[in-house]
Amino acid sequence: MQVSRAKSPAMKRIAIVCFTLLSGLHVTAAAAKSITCTHLQDQELTFDVPKKLGGLPPIEFDYFPSSKVTRFWFRDGNLLLIAMDEVVETRVRVVISAQLNKAKGVYSGQIVTDAGGNQLMLDNGPVTCKVKG
Repeated sequence: MQVSRAKSPAMKRIAIVCFTLLSGLHVTAAAAKSITCTHLQDQELTFDVPKKLGGLPPIEFDYFPSSKVTRFWFRDGNLLLIAMDEVVETRVRVVISAQLNKAKGVYSGQIVTDAGGNQLMLDNGPVTCKVKG
């Protein structure tokens, strides 16, 4: 039994459009080299965007040099970064959640940090992140 495949021009166009859109999303994330987030009294946190989709960027944060990024999302106009303490793996050290402000060309949102040693010392506030490529 022979199965015929529809080769309609409309299906080809849909496939090309989908491929183009998906390629564009990947290129946008891949084109960015680093992100600098300004927060809490003009402090800055800069990290490189991983080359591979699903990669985790290393971060160097003044208060907690032993922090490790466990979640990173930088697609579809959203930025999410969660970093945990490497020693106490259940302790959240940094959370950044920001959305692209197309008019300003920056990501704006919230940051929560825990800069405490043995005790919690939480700070939260607005964050603005700029993408450099």
